[in-house]
Amino acid sequence: MNIPFFIRNRRILKRYREILRVLTRNGFGFIADIIAKGGHIPFYSLKNHTYMPMGERLRVTLEELGPTFIKMGQLLSTRADLLPVEIIEELSKLQDDVPPENFDIAKNIIENELKGSISEKFKYFNTIPIASASIGQVYRAKTLKNEEVIVKVQRSDVVYKINSDIIILKGVAKLLNERISESPVDFEEVIEELSQSLLNELDYTQEAINAEKFKENFKDEKDIYIPSIYWEYTTKRVLTMEYVEGISVKDVDLLKEKGYDLNNIAKKGAWSIFLQIYKFGFFHGDPHPGNILIKENGQITYLDFGIVGFIDKTTKEMLIELFKAFADNDVDEVVNILSDMGAIKASTNINKLKADLGLILSYFYNTPIKKINVKDSMKKIMIVVYKHKLVLPPDFSLLLKSLATYEGVGNALDPNFSISDIARDFIKEMYIHNFSITNFVKENYKDLNKIYREFKKLPDKIQSILNKLIKDDIKVRINIDESESMRYDLNIMINKIIISIIASALIVGSSLVLTSENGYKIFGYNAIGFFGFIIAGILCLWVFYRIFVIDRKKR
Repeated sequence: MNIPFFIRNRRILKRYREILRVLTRNGFGFIADIIAKGGHIPFYSLKNHTYMPMGERLRVTLEELGPTFIKMGQLLSTRADLLPVEIIEELSKLQDDVPPENFDIAKNIIENELKGSISEKFKYFNTIPIASASIGQVYRAKTLKNEEVIVKVQRSDVVYKINSDIIILKGVAKLLNERISESPVDFEEVIEELSQSLLNELDYTQEAINAEKFKENFKDEKDIYIPSIYWEYTTKRVLTMEYVEGISVKDVDLLKEKGYDLNNIAKKGAWSIFLQIYKFGFFHGDPHPGNILIKENGQITYLDFGIVGFIDKTTKEMLIELFKAFADNDVDEVVNILSDMGAIKASTNINKLKADLGLILSYFYNTPIKKINVKDSMKKIMIVVYKHKLVLPPDFSLLLKSLATYEGVGNALDPNFSISDIARDFIKEMYIHNFSITNFVKENYKDLNKIYREFKKLPDKIQSILNKLIKDDIKVRINIDESESMRYDLNIMINKIIISIIASALIVGSSLVLTSENGYKIFGYNAIGFFGFIIAGILCLWVFYRIFVIDRKKR
């Protein structure tokens, strides 16, 4: 066998050969042939092994290959643009439960990371882990202040193993790009993106930051509880978090036995998911039953913040418009929005895309909202995404997967649970919330302040223009018909412009002072800002009256 150029280390070479053996044993030997023999192999040959379904065979192979490949598979399960839906469904089943390492190994890591012995750092430390995964394992402990905590410790050689596997994968990706003809996938680009996400998971301080951001976001939500982080016991390889006593949502029988309102829990959990997506633009990427606890007081507690998703303001607004277009059964508008998002490639057949989208829209439009199933909907959407190679926003697939995962949690708690009903009620309340002048000012403060600053600069800019006109001796002549009618129309037009500018300035200025705590209040708002809005409204009505009533009558 030809040894690829990227193998420089004996240990990496050994791992490389092990990977090829596992691939061959599970029916992927043709990949070894591509690497070893060279030459160009048509892309369709990757699909010609049918003795076992491709998705199942791939899942089994990744589980056998270990942590790097399991995590890569889990990340790939959110990429509907790369893989067909049947493979994504199999990758979503990847299990990450492995036997724990010997405690002495974990103890050495903890003591090296925290710069002291366990007995110096903790009052109590249970040596039997309560959970174990491919990257780390979790222990219960008590701090010197008698605070109950859980301690997540990274496995001893996981960083080296993952880095070695990434070196191999990047090298193989390069060879596959060179030797597979007509491939629709850039293997190097995919591996680079997945590798970066995986390496981020190896840094526990990033997970701690995610947890703190969640805690800040939900600080005013009485139904949601996020555990605290103990930074003095947290490093890149050790994460210490508040221990929360509760019942996992997967223990439905125990929750019933304890008298919890399961329907209410399901609804509150769904509401919290929509808050994460719509209000915060920062959501839990893996809300499966093992990551959700119910406290004694009924509060929902989220755990494990290693996988999170982000949606910026622009993407969020586009997604809202996209969902609205879906609800209106407007295929053309859906295609226009996808185009604005940069999702549609130049090579995409628009007519075929519209036909496929039309089928999905008909399903949404003709199905009662209570009957719409997120998992089924996601499957339909992913089929279209893969078929037409649409390029969706980075975390869009993760968002759909997160919703589908929680829908499963809600249905397990209450068979009559409908996440679509919660979505409808949530969006309705958010629209009412955003209609509030106070919330509008708070959420758009930066933009309003920017407009206000530009208005303040306007006199200086006008003066600058006038100075240049005088200095350069520029003369502007306007020849106007001296008729009374023309002069009157010109005056009215100028008046409209001036009043419009004054009204705009009043709106901006009033917005900035409306929520001020100082001064006299009217209906809870600053009086100056309140009257400013009233005056601006009167001026706007005058302009509209001149344009749409007086001027129209003249025509």
